Amino acid sequence: MNDFRTDLKYSLDERENEIFDRFYYRVFPGLKLIELVTDLELQRKGIDKILHFKSGKQVTIDEKKRRVDYGDILLELWSIWEQRKRGWLYTCQCDYIVYAVMPVKAVYLLPAFLLKRAWLTNCHDWSKIYRIVDAKNNWYVTKSIAIPVNILLNAISHEMQQRLTGGT
Repeated sequence: MNDFRTDLKYSLDERENEIFDRFYYRVFPGLKLIELVTDLELQRKGIDKILHFKSGKQVTIDEKKRRVDYGDILLELWSIWEQRKRGWLYTCQCDYIVYAVMPVKAVYLLPAFLLKRAWLTNCHDWSKIYRIVDAKNNWYVTKSIAIPVNILLNAISHEMQQRLTGGT
């Protein structure tokens, strides 16, 4: 059973926040400042942090943390199943999902647009093959699909290569 308050406390752990911030400075050249988002409207759009660059550019981040390494990445399909409220896979408006598997210190920098394209391209096949995970919370159920890491990363990579003209 998941508890929203416990999960929120876990997601805001200051020590892990510092680990994430060091990661951003390491992988994003020209990063000047990391802004922790406190605006609820932005948080509802899946924006946890805004990275500000020396050039003036901004990049938005949604951080996801996993407590156990199952060798997959959970894509949230329904945030509240009973109300048919779509999950972050459909609703996030960030530039990147930063998906960390904390016990093994693995992190995946997933471009949100390409992740969504990979899902749209593969959702029918993946829905038949991969398991749906029900996260039971106090008053609702969240449904996600567990995609093996290598399958998801290959699908995202495939979306980066398109034909300039239509057809197959």
